[in-house]
Order: sequence, then C-alpha cells, then structure tokens
Amino acid sequence: MSTAVTQSIQALSNLFGTDSSSTSTKASTQSSSTQSTSNTKSTGSTSSSSIGSKASSQLGMDNFLTLFTTQLKYQDPTNPMDSYELAAQLAQFSTVEELTKLNSKIEDIETYLASLANAEMVNLVGKQVEASGNALQLNDGKITNASFVFGSAANVTLRIYNDDGTLVRTQALGQQTTGAHTISWDGRNDAGAKVSNGNYTFKVEAVGADGNAISAQTKVEGTVSSVRLENGVSYLLLGGSNGVKIPATNIIEVSQATAQAA
Repeated sequence: MSTAVTQSIQALSNLFGTDSSSTSTKASTQSSSTQSTSNTKSTGSTSSSSIGSKASSQLGMDNFLTLFTTQLKYQDPTNPMDSYELAAQLAQFSTVEELTKLNSKIEDIETYLASLANAEMVNLVGKQVEASGNALQLNDGKITNASFVFGSAANVTLRIYNDDGTLVRTQALGQQTTGAHTISWDGRNDAGAKVSNGNYTFKVEAVGADGNAISAQTKVEGTVSSVRLENGVSYLLLGGSNGVKIPATNIIEVSQATAQAA
C-alpha cells in the first residue's frame, strides 16, 4: 500500500478516533482487490461514507473541513474529484447546518411565545369566562354553570358521568326549543341517592323531528380561580383549585366577574 494512502487512513483515524492498524488492514485488502483507478476512487468514496455515517451525529463544521481537505490532499492526481462534486459536498453540508440552526431558532421562538401566552393567562384570574366544554363540579348538591345549544328543536336526553366515566344520572328532558339551555342537576343518581362532591362530565343527546341526531354545543362558565400549566399547556381552573379544568384554547368569552352582594 502506498505511503499516501497510509497517510490518508492515519489522518481519518485521528479525526474519528478509529484504530489505524485495523483500518489499514481493511484498506490493504480493498486495495489489493481493486486495480483500476476508477474502482480505487469508488472504494475510497465508500470508505469515507462508512466512516462518516458512524460519526454523523458528531460531525461539525471543523470536522467536515478536516475530512474534506484530507480527501482533497490524498485524492488520485490522475483522476481528481470533479468540481461539481466538490461543490455538491460543500452545499449539502452547508444546507444541513443551516437547517439545524433554523430548527433550533424556531424552538427558541416557540418557547418564547409559549411563555408570553402563559403570562397573559395570569391576567384571567378573577375574570368570568365562558368556554366550550362539558365539565361540571358538584358541591353539596349545587353544580357549576353549564349549558348546551343547538340550532333546531329536538328531543333531548342528558347523561351525567362521574370522574371515572361511570354513568350516574340520565335525565329525559323531552322536547327542547332552539337556542341555549342551562344544565340542571340535583346531585343525585338514578336511584335517588346523593353522590359525592367532585368533578363530573355531561353528554347531551338530541334527536330532531326527522329522527336524525343533532349536534349540540356544550359550554361551561365560571370565575377563573387559578391557572395551571401541564406539559406546556395552559389550563384555567374555575371555582377553586379542584374546580372545573378547561384548556385556555377553549375560551369563548371573557368578562368582568359579577360583584358579590355584601
């Protein structure tokens, strides 16, 4: 094996921390089985690709330039790398590096915008909000404000579930007119027994005059007591720290809370 090839292998070994003796053995085997200049060039490219793939996760600009200049230094002078191939390698690495930087900047911007949004959520504490949702809080037989709306008259059935998803109450509300309707529940199950305080959900089933199901929009309403962040998502708590939890993105309307009479 020629001195130039040996020096090239040694330079690459120093760059990537590989064993130069084993690399030389592999290169010697490849060299002895390859006679033509074009095949030597192909083998060299394959070897460089194999080494590069192992270190791709750590290859930075400095390492790339070292590898690139080493490749130029030890290329076959009788069959040098084409100029377009040189340009392509430089362009590809430059593009990947810029995309990596851009991705990092976008993540920073997203984090910044999320922090701004979370800061704005604090201003909602003490405000009255209306939001889309189907959550209820039961406290001593009284529930938080909730309603449903649909665009045409329908026969309505209301179902209420506990926090485990178990059905506790079914109310046949009968024929209801178009518009908004407030949820009413006395805090008892179908057997007439009082259920424990806590969080519940409701489901509205509406059937039109033609027998087809009608989609109803469900809403909750209350005063924001606190803001909670969970996995980067802002939630508003209505009616206390254990109250109804709604995503901030579900807010429909915000208003000043009604003053309580002394």
